[in-house]
Amino acid sequence: MLRSIKILIIFFVFSSTSWFLGNASASFSYEVHTLSQYHFSTPPGLQNKVEFWKKIYSEYSTKHAVVHDIRNLDIVYEVVYLGEKPLSRRARERKLEKTKKKYRNILRRIAKTKNKAQLKGDDKRVFALVKKDFYRASRNIRAQLGQKDRFREGIERSGLYMDEIKRIFKEFNLPVELSLLPHVESSFQIGAYSSAGAAGIWQFTRGTGRLFMRVGYDVDERRDPILATYGAAKLLKKNFESVGSWPLAITAYNHGLQGMKRAKKRFGSDIVKVIAKYKSRTFGFASQNFYAEFLAALHVIKNQNKYFPKLVIKKPIRKVSLVLPDYIHIRTAMNYFNMSREELAEANPSLRRPVLNGEKRIPKGFVFQAPLRKIDNLMARYGQIPQKVKYGSQLRSKWYTVRRGDTLSGIALRFGTTVGSLKGFNNLGRRNRIYVGQVLQLPRRNSRRQPTFRLAKLDSSKYSTTIVSYRVRRHDNLSKIAKRFDTNVSHLTRINRFRNPDSLYPGQKIKVPRREIIGGQIKLASSNVKTRNFKLSVNRPQVSKSSNTAKKSTKIKTARAVSPGTLQVARNSTDRINKNRPAFKPVSFSPDGDSDSLIGTITVDFDETLSHYAEWSRQSIKALRRMNRIGKRGGIVVHDKIRVSFSKTRPGNFEEKRQEYHKAIQEDFFNNYKINKLAIRSVEKGETLWEICNEIYAIPLWLLSSYNADKDINSLSVGEPIVIPVIIPKDKNT
Repeated sequence: MLRSIKILIIFFVFSSTSWFLGNASASFSYEVHTLSQYHFSTPPGLQNKVEFWKKIYSEYSTKHAVVHDIRNLDIVYEVVYLGEKPLSRRARERKLEKTKKKYRNILRRIAKTKNKAQLKGDDKRVFALVKKDFYRASRNIRAQLGQKDRFREGIERSGLYMDEIKRIFKEFNLPVELSLLPHVESSFQIGAYSSAGAAGIWQFTRGTGRLFMRVGYDVDERRDPILATYGAAKLLKKNFESVGSWPLAITAYNHGLQGMKRAKKRFGSDIVKVIAKYKSRTFGFASQNFYAEFLAALHVIKNQNKYFPKLVIKKPIRKVSLVLPDYIHIRTAMNYFNMSREELAEANPSLRRPVLNGEKRIPKGFVFQAPLRKIDNLMARYGQIPQKVKYGSQLRSKWYTVRRGDTLSGIALRFGTTVGSLKGFNNLGRRNRIYVGQVLQLPRRNSRRQPTFRLAKLDSSKYSTTIVSYRVRRHDNLSKIAKRFDTNVSHLTRINRFRNPDSLYPGQKIKVPRREIIGGQIKLASSNVKTRNFKLSVNRPQVSKSSNTAKKSTKIKTARAVSPGTLQVARNSTDRINKNRPAFKPVSFSPDGDSDSLIGTITVDFDETLSHYAEWSRQSIKALRRMNRIGKRGGIVVHDKIRVSFSKTRPGNFEEKRQEYHKAIQEDFFNNYKINKLAIRSVEKGETLWEICNEIYAIPLWLLSSYNADKDINSLSVGEPIVIPVIIPKDKNT
């Protein structure tokens, strides 16, 4: 009996101790995540990453590059001095490539050495750093440019907006520490723009930006630090409400919310575990280190006087604002607000170049801003503007697609403008060269009454049909090819003398018909032309073999034998490099029978989504999905055929909005980058189009497509040569 009591007492004590220790341990490791508060301390397992980025932000300037292991940031092979003179991106990469090659050879040599005790010099040092998996380490070498000088400039610039940004985050009941994210994203540079299309201090992409702000051809609110902050606050709040963890929500800001939701579902809310184990094509170095960069930036800002003595922080500029009740021209604003074009652009950074140049009006509902020192009462100034220079609608854009036989003088004469105006609007060179498929923006006449938008009607008597050669691609069949070249299967079978029409194979050359316009003449349809019956199609720019001008501007000679992965500079490509705005795909409308249906068929282009079609055609995404039998989770890809209803808008309006969208994307890109040269690269085994554009060359998909108009870049084969436009920033100091 006594023995049983002793056993029970011991069991009770042991159980109580275990329960207490378990709960104590749980209480120490448990993190409380709330919407408004969170203690942003460095979690165990991220110390090496955070320490690495602290040094990048506070010790190494842009004159230095740190060569390190991409997986283990504790492994730093060398800090390379780049020189006092700023280098271009390409020059910097060439210099760093020599260092990276050096350490790749060392690591491979160590891996082959059986007796490690015989290692000397750099080999011995690298062996002590890496310790194991030397072949893997040789593939994981990366160079990171120092950011100390840029970070200091970012701190000084942040004074212009920081008070207002913190106020906005408090308004949304969010931790004020999140206001420091622009240090990681852009160093508070208003004009920051990435090759992926992210813009502004918060680096919103177009797709994400459109969810929270206005992003269009006339206004891009991503460029306005304050308006973009409202969008960032909404996005971060949405991220937190979806994943319930601030480390995951901040990482989702870079990687995307859906990716973080998948990561949480698999590995839980532990950010260290997610970074270590989550594998995704898009969860690369930037996403894996984004939270560590934020923690490092937070530490540096808290100790800014230690790292950056004698800071000169800029003071905020007090502004007055007015919601415009009408559309007004930029010249009207300059005259009645007594502001120069430069002052107006500085006070309203979201206004795009078409508005500042006078091609578009400042839109109705736009929050117009002016410095308080310049104007104290905007409403009174606006009341002085005569009613006759206030408008109820926006100026409409006019576009023309260059056809065979066209010249600048001929186009200017046809549309009542001058060659000089055409060249100025489209940034054309001195030689007046244009090429087939190029999209030109037509300047407007100096009259208040704007011409009505009318569809181009092609005169069938001006067509000629020629037989050209076509190389069969993967997934091709006769019906697809016939649809692509506006013919039928029986015609293709007849001209190719097919015995078995189903025996096509990739690489096979067949004959196809191609309709061409004789003399490039077009007739404009009258205003009462019926536009209810039509098809919409996106035509890829094609070069006519009989056009000498087109040949000189678009043809690129390629070498016959190009080894996989090698680059060759393309010859005879000077003219295309000088075209700083390659053609984007035009939209054409043509009558289709006597049907009364208001349904158009659209070929999906790059950067287009269902939400774009819904917005441009003024219908719901749900209706689009139902019309095209696309499920709730289904999406669209480039070259898909999508049916769109035009019962609520005119085809011309749809075309204009679509063209302006693509024009805005290209203008954003070429405002910040230029084509340095063209190179030819053959596709390697295992490479994807996404890797070529995003990881190797950092160019957008539409740019690669515009320089490979004769290829289906979505169906590239191994060894196939493609033209690569090599880009460099316009500011050579970056």
